[in-house]
Amino acid sequence: MNEDADPQEPEAEPAETAGDAEPVESSPDPRADSTPLWTAFLLPISVLIGAAVIVAAILAADTRSAPTESATPALNDLTTAVGSLSAEVQSLSAEVESLSDEVELLALEVELSGAVDRAPAAPSGPRTLRDALSAYATSLDLDAERFDACLGDEGTFDAIREQLQRGIDLGVSGTPTFFVNNKMISGAQPAALFAAIIDAELDGSPTSIDEYPEAIRALADSVPPRLAILPERPDASGAPIEGSPDAPVVVLEFSDFECPFCQRWYVDTLPGIRALVGEDVAIAFFHFPLTQIHPNAAMAHAAAECAGSQGKFWEMHDLLFERQGEWSSLPNVN
Repeated sequence: MNEDADPQEPEAEPAETAGDAEPVESSPDPRADSTPLWTAFLLPISVLIGAAVIVAAILAADTRSAPTESATPALNDLTTAVGSLSAEVQSLSAEVESLSDEVELLALEVELSGAVDRAPAAPSGPRTLRDALSAYATSLDLDAERFDACLGDEGTFDAIREQLQRGIDLGVSGTPTFFVNNKMISGAQPAALFAAIIDAELDGSPTSIDEYPEAIRALADSVPPRLAILPERPDASGAPIEGSPDAPVVVLEFSDFECPFCQRWYVDTLPGIRALVGEDVAIAFFHFPLTQIHPNAAMAHAAAECAGSQGKFWEMHDLLFERQGEWSSLPNVN
């Protein structure tokens, strides 16, 4: 509305007349109308009210559509926190998946370990006596066919029985039994005793027990006697010999490869005697298997005899004593 305008319209002036012209009718008097004056303001007021309502609605819509400045940072912080939590959840999920893979791998290892434990163990050594003896022959580079044929030859066992009988004829009743020239010694005596008797033989060969030191005389006085002097030196022909066959002192051993006392003598005493072997001292071996108590002894002696036929008796002799715990408990089957 124009501020300069009069809120109330003025009364109209009478129009000027000219000559005979008809006079113009004047405007009617507003006061003569019976309609109240305030009704004239209804339309402008309603327009103003409508405009105000529209503006208020627009402002309200803007307020609802856009967050306030104070709410925006909080919303941003919440969004950041949710993103961080999502990343942590993803990392934890990856760790769980990795742990699951490790558990599956561990379960597989346990299963495989159990399968290995349940699997039958492969034999770690020979299963029969014949297998063991053949393996020893192979380790000594013997001709396998000749060795096997010799083990199956009855003549091999005849030679063993012949030596056994010679020992019986000399009075041998157990193993080990030794003859140092014509001095018979029973049992696995210590190396010092053998050294003393050998020295005495080299010095002239005593003919009486009284010529020996007291410790040696005590062996002769034991029951049964462990030392005796025979009329003559036993014949060692046909026996394998270490040293010179013509040596003035020959230590003749009657032994059983399965005998534990014979093995003990081999370990404890024989090395000292071997140190003396040469032109003056020799060692000979005779078979004396006690098959009644040592069921694998005969085959072991046959193996030594067969190795001897190929020039390796003493190598097999040593191997049989060293591996006694292995072959002596094996079944004697083909």
